[in-house]
Amino acid sequence: MEAVLDIETMNTTPHTDKKQVTLGYLFFTFFKIGMVSFGGHMALISVVQRIMVDKDKVIDNEQVLNSIGVASLLPGPLAVNVVGQIGYRLRQGRGALISTAGIILPAFLLMCAIAWAYFSHRQFISSNGILTYVTGVVCAIILATGFQLFKKEVADNNNKIMLFIGALALLLYTGNYFITVGLLLAGGAAGALLQLQQKEASAQASLSGKTEIGIINKIVLLILAINQVLFFSNGTRYISTGYLKLVLIFSGISLSLFGGGYVMIPIMESLFVNDLHWLTKQEFVDAIAFSQATPGPILISATFTGYKIAGFVGATLATIAIFGPSVFVSILAISIIEKHQANKTVKNILAGIKTVVVALIISSAWRLMAGQKIDVLFVAIVAVCFILNYKYKISPVYLILGAILTGTITTNLL
Repeated sequence: MEAVLDIETMNTTPHTDKKQVTLGYLFFTFFKIGMVSFGGHMALISVVQRIMVDKDKVIDNEQVLNSIGVASLLPGPLAVNVVGQIGYRLRQGRGALISTAGIILPAFLLMCAIAWAYFSHRQFISSNGILTYVTGVVCAIILATGFQLFKKEVADNNNKIMLFIGALALLLYTGNYFITVGLLLAGGAAGALLQLQQKEASAQASLSGKTEIGIINKIVLLILAINQVLFFSNGTRYISTGYLKLVLIFSGISLSLFGGGYVMIPIMESLFVNDLHWLTKQEFVDAIAFSQATPGPILISATFTGYKIAGFVGATLATIAIFGPSVFVSILAISIIEKHQANKTVKNILAGIKTVVVALIISSAWRLMAGQKIDVLFVAIVAVCFILNYKYKISPVYLILGAILTGTITTNLL
């Protein structure tokens, strides 16, 4: 992630934000969000939107949606990549580094503690009862965010509404990653053809201007490309140095991760259990379970694996390697796109992609609910929290903390 700092030298036009933010604000805001971002993915992004767009007003919906659109087309954990992009937009390379660290740190520390207890004493606390009500709250927050974005970004244009309905129908019918990517690309094409962006834009803005990405970034991209060749060719088997091998393998996974952490579970199981023998079958299953019980993305399971291999140092290296490369590529992509953001064609393409992204957010809530036991209590929790968040603007942080507290009380008393 250090190399991301070189992106500051890129020839881009900085975005004028509603108010200047400090690095301290970025770290502590994302750290707070990271503590309650159960469900990861769109749940985390929804909390970011409600706090940083609605409450603090340091970014706008357009920036968030653009970041989601770019991250959806690139490898790596979507939510963390979006956070890195937001940090870059607000404070360039240092902002990206601080924001990414802040969002990951709570889950990292908790997973380190779990791994220590697991491998030292084989003792851990089951959190299933404590998290009983969290899923319902997360679903409500995602739905509230989706409805709000629909109202602001889609509802004013009939063509956008039709595109949204078609995208949502396909997303609800299938959760296939390639369908999602196809819809995002189709949304961009529809935006260009239908002129979905109604705001004034410069038709003369150049699309062919040279973007200088800096020598350090070029070197990092070359290193990452070489690493991917080693990863896919299984060349890492010839590397005996433990730390280096750990970094190369997790970096390879980072840039191979298209479609979310769940897509990589079978691949990681084959790699860690069958090929490398880093984990037993049960340890791998437990690692995935722990990652789902902690806030943040499912790929925080890398921390657990790294701890098993090389203690705290291994956990740290594995965590940096699984998140760092994809965040770097994501920031590089958004910085290049922003150089041409004043172009009318680019604005129309992004308008189409953003419409599909709104459908993606709402469909993610539905898929999350589909995996739960739907009863009267669950529906009541979703409904009440939706109203509190959408209408009364109650912070998602308080809603999730309230759900955890309620789950803790009922688990211990009932």
